[in-house]
Amino acid sequence: MYFSIIIPVYNRPDEINELLESLVQSTYKINFEIVIVEDGSTITCENVVQKFSDLLSISYYFKPNSGPGDSRNFGMKKAKGDYYIIFDSDCIIPKQYLSEVEKELKFDYVDCFGGPDKAMESFSNIQKAINFAMTSFLTTGGIRGGSEKIDKFQPRSFNMGISKKAFEASKGYGNIHPGEDPDLSIRLWKLDFETRLFPSAFVYHKRRIDWEKFSIQVSKFGKARPILNSWYPEYKKITYWFPSIFIIGFVISFALVFVLLDWALKMYFLYFIILFVTSSIQNRSPVIGYLSIVAVCKQFFGYGIGFMTSFYKISVLGKKPQEAFPELFFKVTDVEDNFERSMFNINNKKNAPIHKSVEKAIDKIINPLQKLVEPVAVKSKIIGLTGGIGSGKTAVANYIQSKGIPVYISDVEAKKVMDFPDIISQIVATFGTEIIEANNTLNRDKLASIVFNEPEKLKQLNAIVHPAVKKHFDFWIIEHNKFPVIIKEAAILFESGSYKDCDSIITVSAPLETRIQRVLERDKTTREKIIQRINNQLSDEERIERSQFVVKNVNFDETKIQIDEILNSLKNK
Repeated sequence: MYFSIIIPVYNRPDEINELLESLVQSTYKINFEIVIVEDGSTITCENVVQKFSDLLSISYYFKPNSGPGDSRNFGMKKAKGDYYIIFDSDCIIPKQYLSEVEKELKFDYVDCFGGPDKAMESFSNIQKAINFAMTSFLTTGGIRGGSEKIDKFQPRSFNMGISKKAFEASKGYGNIHPGEDPDLSIRLWKLDFETRLFPSAFVYHKRRIDWEKFSIQVSKFGKARPILNSWYPEYKKITYWFPSIFIIGFVISFALVFVLLDWALKMYFLYFIILFVTSSIQNRSPVIGYLSIVAVCKQFFGYGIGFMTSFYKISVLGKKPQEAFPELFFKVTDVEDNFERSMFNINNKKNAPIHKSVEKAIDKIINPLQKLVEPVAVKSKIIGLTGGIGSGKTAVANYIQSKGIPVYISDVEAKKVMDFPDIISQIVATFGTEIIEANNTLNRDKLASIVFNEPEKLKQLNAIVHPAVKKHFDFWIIEHNKFPVIIKEAAILFESGSYKDCDSIITVSAPLETRIQRVLERDKTTREKIIQRINNQLSDEERIERSQFVVKNVNFDETKIQIDEILNSLKNK
């Protein structure tokens, strides 16, 4: 049996490095391949992958962002194996893992399996506490896992395997996230495939998470479950209501105190003591025991409120899942979702309309609770950064990035976008097959020689690339919407019309001779070619006239002072 390990990744090169280091230590004696799918990352792991290329059999793909489920499907379509093993990028794999999987498959073969997760000693106290909350029999971890039968297990996609046959029959993951793994499990059951828990095939799952992210994550878990219940009503369980019942009971227990009945609150207090003692013993730390109480509370409240919100919108109001919770659905690029749409139609017909006054009344109860677990999104200020060749805008961009402010480097990102298969296809259709190498990559030198000698050809190329870069930038904004200020760096910010997306513009300028000297030192070119390129760009005067801020970049120590003043001004607005 030939295993293909599928790993989707988004902006996590450090995690991929640790994961691949762990796979190098594998004691499995048979060859296996690794397929890494970069899901539209702005910080790629390509250099990390190259570092391991002599040690492991690795294939690396970059694609537009479309979510982890679709990226796993993409990876499985590219894989050569007959059995796929799927990991999240924040996992570390024990050296005996593949041997344990092979042993289980030989003992009792199934077309889909799931494995558990554990915490390493090196994990932080918060990671260990969250791991306890997500895996303990005392929490919803136990509800989801421990109460399921070993041979009717719903694998979790951070550690699961699926045969090529089962993947092709089911078409893989749908576009809901989270919830894509139980959705896949149930569809496999309906196709007469079996699933099973492999208890010894565990991974170390870092969960790369803090308290805020954890609350958001479990809230999404809660929201996904009523959607799955509406698609597959025969697989509903009362246990899915437990976190919501926990919240309702907690509120009632507080209310009873005001009428001098404290027995219910004492039961909750006893539960928290049991959590503390169990986690303290299990993790050999009372600090982790205390943090586990915090983790469990956030888990129950996040999941429970998310579940009630979703149940109300899906089962009571009869809303379509994509309309009620668009944040739970990625745009699918490859996977057919006709089955999913038909399930929406079937179930929505069953739901009668609800009177608007009742809807508003319930909203008043649900919305304040939901705000407890979901922070309010703040619109980021988009600041354009531009400047002519040799002005030093790249150095300015790097300095801003060092301040912890996200910077979108348009030239770098455009090169990534041009490697997308659909973009390559459009470019080949326009410019011919001579610009394609044997490995289906662009010959950029040939393409450049065509477009830069013919203005009309350059317009054709820009018509293909610029809209795709715009979409890529829109995804990037969404991923960085927690930052009050984000930067878009582009040499042709005004020429391309990108300035229209920006709230303010910073132009970096420098004396003409300084610019020429910088480019001569940087590039193997001539003075005449540099002047030609400068003359083909907007002048500094035109840029400055259309900008709100100007950085005069001659002495970089003085430049830093100017940048700091501008950034402080932007943050205080």
